[in-house]
Amino acid sequence: MKPLRFTSLGLALVALFATSTAFANSWYEIELIAFSRSADKSLKEQFDSPTAELNSANAIDLMRPLVQPAIADLIQAIPACAATPQQDTASAAPLSAAVQQQIQQLLSQHQHTMQPTTGAESLDVQLDSDAAAASLYQLNFQNCQMEQWDADGQLISRPLTAQELALQLPAPAQIPATFTGDGKESNQAYLVGPDGLQLKNLAYQLQRQAGKQLLLHTAWRQPLVSGRNSRSRWYAGSYQDNESTEAVQTVDLMQQVQQQLAAVQQGQSSLQVWYSPWQFDSLVQLRLGRFIQFDATFYLRQTDDATQPAQIAVKQSARLTLGQIHYLDHPRLGVIIQVKRFTPPATTGAATL
Repeated sequence: MKPLRFTSLGLALVALFATSTAFANSWYEIELIAFSRSADKSLKEQFDSPTAELNSANAIDLMRPLVQPAIADLIQAIPACAATPQQDTASAAPLSAAVQQQIQQLLSQHQHTMQPTTGAESLDVQLDSDAAAASLYQLNFQNCQMEQWDADGQLISRPLTAQELALQLPAPAQIPATFTGDGKESNQAYLVGPDGLQLKNLAYQLQRQAGKQLLLHTAWRQPLVSGRNSRSRWYAGSYQDNESTEAVQTVDLMQQVQQQLAAVQQGQSSLQVWYSPWQFDSLVQLRLGRFIQFDATFYLRQTDDATQPAQIAVKQSARLTLGQIHYLDHPRLGVIIQVKRFTPPATTGAATL
């Protein structure tokens, strides 16, 4: 009986170790809402401005593939490209017109930039420069080749180059406040689908309140490893391109110089200004231990209060309780976050065995 007891105890210890390991590397669902507030002119507090770019090294960016997809990602989405010669590509699902338009527009812009319309001048049919640039490249969606008119007016086909595949679509002027993915399961972090948002009513109420602007409502699922930090980047709102950013910096810089001159006279720090191109930009860090430690840095661009920096920096830290809705408050920015356990369906059956 002693060997049997020893074996049973050993099995119990193995089960306990497996349970603790599963707990230390379990999956979580995080839902995040960020909104801005209108300026309170009676507020005397002076906010900090960003002094450096967000350190997003090694940070998860689940938004980038949807906001600025690389041409390589779009090419891989074409069913015929992934098909082997033995497969019937004719039966593959057709590529959406939106993706076709994105690829063609991107490559047309690239051709117009990289190669002036010298080839078009040698064509028998004379076209205006814009039309010629747009017609030089067209993607053959049947075999994933690039069809290009040569100097003799002949249509030749060639594979896409690595430089073309590395290109990204330009950033949109505005990111939708409600930002979700397709919700497909993955062994890495992924965005939930539209039906996965649990705080829709709360976001809707915020949208209807005067003086508040919903910036971002999103949710994602990811594994967290005990004792390790998980960093992710989230941004939203309007995008400030380089040209308009320089103009804004010039105006706001002059405003802040006046503020800083008075600060220097009082022995305070000198002026440091840095701008993120997004209206809302953030770096969120989660650490799994006895509780969920939440540390985040938020950058918010504002234009309705000339006495404050054009972009303000907000740092927040909190200990999160699983399942509870946490509200992080600031005079110009509000953040709502909820972290819950998530059991991937693929592991549900194994866990019940």
